[in-house]
Amino acid sequence: MLKKAKSGVSATAELTCLLRAKSYGEKRPQLKCDDYVAVILSQTFHSFFSMIQKTFLLGDDVVNLATPVGIYPYIVARTLYIDQIVQKTAGRFSKIFILGAGYDSRAIRFHHSLQHSRIFEIDHPTMQQNKIEKLAKAHITPPSNLTFIPLDFNQQNLADTLAALPLQPGEKCLFLLEGLLMYLTHPQVKSLFSAISDYSSDGSQIIFDFVYDHLLVSDHKFVATSAMTDEYGVKESVEGVRSLGEEWTFGIAEKGLDAFLQQYGLTLLDRADARELEKRFFTDNQGKCLEKINTASCLVYATREIS
Repeated sequence: MLKKAKSGVSATAELTCLLRAKSYGEKRPQLKCDDYVAVILSQTFHSFFSMIQKTFLLGDDVVNLATPVGIYPYIVARTLYIDQIVQKTAGRFSKIFILGAGYDSRAIRFHHSLQHSRIFEIDHPTMQQNKIEKLAKAHITPPSNLTFIPLDFNQQNLADTLAALPLQPGEKCLFLLEGLLMYLTHPQVKSLFSAISDYSSDGSQIIFDFVYDHLLVSDHKFVATSAMTDEYGVKESVEGVRSLGEEWTFGIAEKGLDAFLQQYGLTLLDRADARELEKRFFTDNQGKCLEKINTASCLVYATREIS
């Protein structure tokens, strides 16, 4: 999460944490994730925005105007998707970088399986300090292999940070960019991926999500386009993040992902849009879709190949 609410803390980061907390207590098995840390952290949220959002945690079907349709199942599916890859590849990477970490808890939840990796959470200084204070307030001690690195993407370059963390021969890295790219500018994304590409060794991997570029606002207004033939919850999402002061500023064309990855020596391993996530996580044995996902975003899993 990049842009911040007036308090300096990302409202979308708070919302993501709150929805993960709701998911932990779910009675509907398809919507359940195991982010117990989100439950604990959410109890320390006292902003006006978060207090309103907490009403969403009181029931399974509470209508919340600040939560666009399909976002809750998307957050759950995204969490499950990334959790599965992190657990499956545990032990493969010497360094794991979580960029725009927000209230990410994987270093804590998967500490046992990730104990031989060095984990670096990189986020805006104000946001990161807020998280550190909330962990302390909740009596949660970060694992010894987790390092917090404050970085303002508006003013600092990731390449400088990575240069201070040289790789040894054969070391591979995993980069997690969850809910980040859409809040960056084109030059910032280019700088970010160039730094990751230059730093990474063959076999390093990256997971990120993005929004489609035709959904970006124009003159602060949502603009419907001919590409919007099967959009679910998109208009509400665009207007929702803008109302929080965190509007989307970067997107990738629906058919432009391969070209985007090739610029940085990345090869696609998996791509999961809303429909694919529905199939994997929310479709029962009879083929019925149990949850419909907001169609604004797409998840990407790629590997670095040195030519």
